[in-house]
Amino acid sequence: MSRLAEDLVLLLLDDSSGRSTVDMNRRHRAVGAAVLLDLVRAGRIRIPVTPEGKEPRVDVLDTTPTGNPALDAALRRMGTKSMKVGWAADNLGQVCWKPLLELLATDGAIRLEEQRTLGLIKTKTWPAEDGTRERTIRQAIAAALGGAHPDEETSVLITILHAIGAVPGAADDATRARAAEIARSGWASGPLREAFHGLDTAWLVTLYAG
Repeated sequence: MSRLAEDLVLLLLDDSSGRSTVDMNRRHRAVGAAVLLDLVRAGRIRIPVTPEGKEPRVDVLDTTPTGNPALDAALRRMGTKSMKVGWAADNLGQVCWKPLLELLATDGAIRLEEQRTLGLIKTKTWPAEDGTRERTIRQAIAAALGGAHPDEETSVLITILHAIGAVPGAADDATRARAAEIARSGWASGPLREAFHGLDTAWLVTLYAG
């Protein structure tokens, strides 16, 4: 099963503090977009081609549980009605954030730390535990930014991260330009593009709309 959303969450967490490195609005939109793509590949939703000027909508095809707690939480939130892509991304990013963290903790990639402020307010953070998976993802992104041809998974992650200004290692004009190039055309012919027929318009709406 696709785990794009889990990979994205790893990249959005600070390894030491265990907190998100981007603000909540950008985080929800980005994670929700990744969840939508995971659901596409799980065969649960589709986004049909939309006439220009209209916001694409998500069609739920199958509400059967996937066995993945985060994706199943997303399916419960969507129900069976068609909905706008932007709304779906924002809401699913919010609903799925905690289940995704818990999945990553179960896999041993991060760990939960709980603290109390002034003995009253409980806070939770999710610092890195086993960084193997994240290092592999970051190495693939670094190679792509350096000019290597990225695989589809890496291209999608760069596309999402570029949209929210959070591509790791994109600290100069050249690497930012390379990230933009990948976002425009890096996965134009992959199987995910074939499954996500409404992507050309939907992606802009999902990731760039306010």
